[in-house]
Amino acid sequence: MVRDVRGPAVISCTEVTERRRAELDAQRSRQELAHFTRVSTMGELTASLAHELNQPLAAILTNARAALRFLDAAPPDPGELRAILSDIVDDDKRAGEVIQRLRDLLRKGEPQRVLLDLNVLVKDVVRLLSSDAIIRNVSVTLDLAAEPVHVHGDRIQLQQVMLNLLLNAMEATAERSGPERSVVVRTEITTMLETVHLAVEDTGVGLGPGVSELVFEPFYTTKPAGMGMGLAIVRSIVEAHGGVVWAMQNPTAGATFHVAMPVRYVPT
Repeated sequence: MVRDVRGPAVISCTEVTERRRAELDAQRSRQELAHFTRVSTMGELTASLAHELNQPLAAILTNARAALRFLDAAPPDPGELRAILSDIVDDDKRAGEVIQRLRDLLRKGEPQRVLLDLNVLVKDVVRLLSSDAIIRNVSVTLDLAAEPVHVHGDRIQLQQVMLNLLLNAMEATAERSGPERSVVVRTEITTMLETVHLAVEDTGVGLGPGVSELVFEPFYTTKPAGMGMGLAIVRSIVEAHGGVVWAMQNPTAGATFHVAMPVRYVPT
């Protein structure tokens, strides 16, 4: 409390302090919930992640056995051994990248805003979910802007946005019968609006009447075992990055989820 020397007016800082504390508590709660859903999502992807790791590990084992057989030859072929060892190194890097992506997504910490290329984030998440797409018999196609699509944001949070949108699209598509089971991810820079536009389009069951707004509400879900928090967290993260997210029914089949965020231009 401060008394104005020019008169009897009294200024109170209590209300401002309480409001700031409430904002920090709400932000901390959102971060805790976002981390919990990331951990929960990784648990749901156990089968596909195991498949993603088993592929390079099986290749490493096969190549190591082949190298042992070549060593038994008289004399061993140095060129063949070099090629085998090179394959082992490549597969080891591939397995390490999968583990690193998992560690990043499961990491718990304060958001760190840096310059990011949205195209790179999209490719990382698509690679992480590639085995899950195969299991669901859903094809994922990338239609990305030719140039880097730069935004200023937290890498883990924006990867979670992509993870939730892609999983949502693949789950909706997998529920539909028929051969057309595809998801397309698009990025572009809308120069006139100075925004980055991300779109995830699926050929799934689509959105019912009045559902396009409800899907972003906390605890709204059409899945028997769903928590209804994935898209709510998507909206929370996107809005915290100064962006907007919305959903639209496609003219033919399925739905498209759109994200628009401020573009960050990099001096050349």
